[in-house]
Amino acid sequence: MILSNAILWILPPLLIVMAVLTAGHALLNKRDSRSAFGWIAMCIMLPLAGPILYLLFGLNRVGKRASKSYLVKLLKDSSDTLNEPPNTDFRPLSMVGERIVKKGLSSCDEVVILENGEALYPAMLEAINTATKRILLGTYIFDNDETGRQFVDALGAARARGVEVKVIIDGMGEFTSLPRIGGLLRRQQIDFVRFNPITLIPPALDLNMRSHRKVLVVDGVYAFTGGANIGDRHLSERIIRRDRAMDIHFRLRGRIVDELEWAFRRDWHYCKGTRHLGPYQHCNRSHADAPAWSRLILDGPNKDVDRINDLILGVVSAARHKVWIMTPYFLPTRDLIGALHAAYLRGVDVQILLPGYNNIKPAHWAARNFLRQILKYDIDVFYQPPPFVHSKLLLIDDQYALIGSANLDPRSLRLNYELGVELFSHEVNAQLSLYFSARRQQARRITREEIEQRSVPERLRDSIAWLFSPYL
Repeated sequence: MILSNAILWILPPLLIVMAVLTAGHALLNKRDSRSAFGWIAMCIMLPLAGPILYLLFGLNRVGKRASKSYLVKLLKDSSDTLNEPPNTDFRPLSMVGERIVKKGLSSCDEVVILENGEALYPAMLEAINTATKRILLGTYIFDNDETGRQFVDALGAARARGVEVKVIIDGMGEFTSLPRIGGLLRRQQIDFVRFNPITLIPPALDLNMRSHRKVLVVDGVYAFTGGANIGDRHLSERIIRRDRAMDIHFRLRGRIVDELEWAFRRDWHYCKGTRHLGPYQHCNRSHADAPAWSRLILDGPNKDVDRINDLILGVVSAARHKVWIMTPYFLPTRDLIGALHAAYLRGVDVQILLPGYNNIKPAHWAARNFLRQILKYDIDVFYQPPPFVHSKLLLIDDQYALIGSANLDPRSLRLNYELGVELFSHEVNAQLSLYFSARRQQARRITREEIEQRSVPERLRDSIAWLFSPYL
């Protein structure tokens, strides 16, 4: 009786203290006022359930864990990057990335556009088969299928002839194809690691902090990057596969290759647990007469968080004539919606190409909810016909392109490790504009009426998916 009375006296003040502390934490740490207000209201109105829910879902543990775990320091020489290369006029677009990563532009001596696996995989395999020094391959998905086994065989043959071969596979992405490709790599005695591996003992089942980066560096001469993974699903002409996808990837040459190799080696040492290293030695130099200029933008939930998001906001805000976006998943922030609207009001041609068929249905439904806000500003949005289009591309005016692995959704921009490459070139922009225009001609325009005339069940479904958009 005495114990129960004591609990009755102690419990109310304890709940009040818990509610005040969690509400105060939300007030001091939440960046969005509406999110902060919602958590504060919940903690005060539900002094027991509110603090518990906040501890489970309200705290940003991802950024803290990533900042503590990803501490690799691999210094590199950036002395020959140029803020304003000779005979160019990239300002103010080039200033955005310059201020985000605190470095100038590197020369890009060659940019080759590779559409779909039919063009990409032969080019990658040729580079691997002719390698003489080193092959560094990082990918999110490495399927154990015909294409995946071709790559394993080529990597194994390279290792057998004395080439340094290193492979990074994301620990969760590898599970998309069973049995996992790691067994084949191990049998070929290929040196590989899993980025944040999924394990039961010790328990490591985190769906966040995934490496979504795709990069292949060969001999310090060629670098491949873009949106494509490794697997039969990227062979777009195999119509018997319902999960086939179209994509765009790039082969680069020049100083940008060193930047991508440096990024790979940072990830490699993170996976290996080595952190404090000597300086990275590059093997390419910037050339003043380069046909294109470039800059690597790394993004992740560690100290690099929000870099690509800030970059996109900056270049869209600086656009004068054109903002063309192609992305498989479109769950934009309010800031980006505002920037696109402001560009439209300035008379900028804003066009957004999305897949009409999406491999992740909840992401497609949530995007339809976002489209209400986009279409009310009269921005042009198009649905591309099947198969699923996995391409990621941002074109600004007539000389800027952003390529890489990042999608326009919270998971990609806040929870994953991503990479982007800025390309400054009239010629490259013109080639990619032709690619974009060809895809747009096959697409159909989405109207405001189409979105507003959805049935009540569809609206409910899309709105529920929208609630979970930060985690899709």
